[in-house]
Amino acid sequence: KANKVFMSLDVLKTRIKENNLCGVYLFSGSEEFMKDHYADRIRKIIDSAPLPEFNHIYFNAASGRLTELEDAVESLPYMSDIKLIEIVDLDIAKLNESELEVYSRVFSDMQDYLVILIILRSSDKVEEKLSKESGLSNFVKLVESYGLVVSFETEKADKLTTWVAKHFNSKGVRFEANVPREIISVCGSDMYILQSEIEKLVLAFADKTITAADVRKYCCANSYYKYYDLTDALKRRDIVTAMKVWESLDIKREDLSKAIGFIAKVFADILFIKQGIDSGKSIETIAKEHKLKQWMVKKIATSGGFDMRALNYAINQLASADIKIKSYNSDPYKIIELAFYRICNYGRKA
Repeated sequence: KANKVFMSLDVLKTRIKENNLCGVYLFSGSEEFMKDHYADRIRKIIDSAPLPEFNHIYFNAASGRLTELEDAVESLPYMSDIKLIEIVDLDIAKLNESELEVYSRVFSDMQDYLVILIILRSSDKVEEKLSKESGLSNFVKLVESYGLVVSFETEKADKLTTWVAKHFNSKGVRFEANVPREIISVCGSDMYILQSEIEKLVLAFADKTITAADVRKYCCANSYYKYYDLTDALKRRDIVTAMKVWESLDIKREDLSKAIGFIAKVFADILFIKQGIDSGKSIETIAKEHKLKQWMVKKIATSGGFDMRALNYAINQLASADIKIKSYNSDPYKIIELAFYRICNYGRKA
């Protein structure tokens, strides 16, 4: 058990296929779709067993005590051969030495029926922190010693093209050979967005051959996703990333007010999603109620960093910037940039 091994995606697939899941799993990397896909496959094995409500446990590392985790690990599965503990809201970079010792005890004494799953989100900037945070580095090494560390990165163009073609084929629709590359060119490489756009084309062209022209006509360009990236950077108070994304949008002066309104809407959507999650609603229900794309709801729901006052402050700053753009003779780009800086510095001491 204690041998250090770097497990590949192929090994993970084999373990899932053989239902040989005992151990600890740490998912990281930039591709959220694939993390959720394989996490769902693990969950499905546990949730299909008897009484999943007793054998699928969530441990909130931010609010729970480590003794609770130890108790959950020590308790036997109920009327089942397998038990899953998902550790959520774990700020690995801030783990102290005593906390790492507890996790070391837990991981080193895993029983054959126990599965522990930890998913690190790309918004956590894990890769950037690895060289700076000793706690984070030590935790990753700890998991490597006793289980699987799988990094899901954005697929290369060829593999992504094959993935798109596979999804079209699974739906039984006809498509021209250049369609998979075209949809990636138009929509970008995020697999949640690609899945959503594939579904749209499948519904629209169930009895026809999909062409590259159809992709350009019916699919959403990835500027929408850039707006999400911008909003996410502002939510994380990352002004450098926010300004890079904003400049890449290259918005004309006459479209600035519309762009600000759209960013404010994304912040409002985040508030709706937060309220829905707090009330126990599913991602599907939230998306349906507010007419949002499921991929967006899922990404926001898993990105964390919800601060209701900060989100409301951001919406007010954007509304104020919009009024100034329409009323003043000042440089509208400077007005927007100042609003972004205020949003990112909200609550920080001078």
